[in-house]
Amino acid sequence: MKGKFFVLGLAMLLLLGLSIGNALAASSVTYLGKSTWIATITDDTKPENIGASFTITGGISKVGDEFYLFQGYVTQGSDGPFVISGSGFMMGTTLIFTLCESQKHTDTWRDGGVMHVEIDKTTQGGTFYDIGHDFNIDAGSRAFDQRYTAGTLALAGSPIPLSATTVPQQFLLLN
Repeated sequence: MKGKFFVLGLAMLLLLGLSIGNALAASSVTYLGKSTWIATITDDTKPENIGASFTITGGISKVGDEFYLFQGYVTQGSDGPFVISGSGFMMGTTLIFTLCESQKHTDTWRDGGVMHVEIDKTTQGGTFYDIGHDFNIDAGSRAFDQRYTAGTLALAGSPIPLSATTVPQQFLLLN
């Protein structure tokens, strides 16, 4: 009889320990908020695009220490959404991201690429460059297209509190 209670008690302690571990892991990511940026193209493999702009909407989360995540999108009229996500870190006062991107156009083109973004912590404006490789799935053309775009970012929405930290939460959970 004592053996059964011992095993039951041990199982309860194990479950409690796993729950505490999961709570600590979940508490390390803090959603800082959603905002918008106006991206203005300053360089492009298609010169007719220079000067054009588009709006990026996205959210930033702090993973811990100097590490961050970004999830966002660009909508372009009736065309399919441009999905952007990735990770980065704060170096000094600059938040640097590497973002993966994809777009399924409403026509036969499918796009994919990588974007490098640098955002100033104070102004939350910055710069970006994008390298992409697109494909036309139309049976008649089956063509690839390579692209390069660079430009500036200007904050158009609410600032995101990039100085927020998760250290106090983690400290309380550890004690």
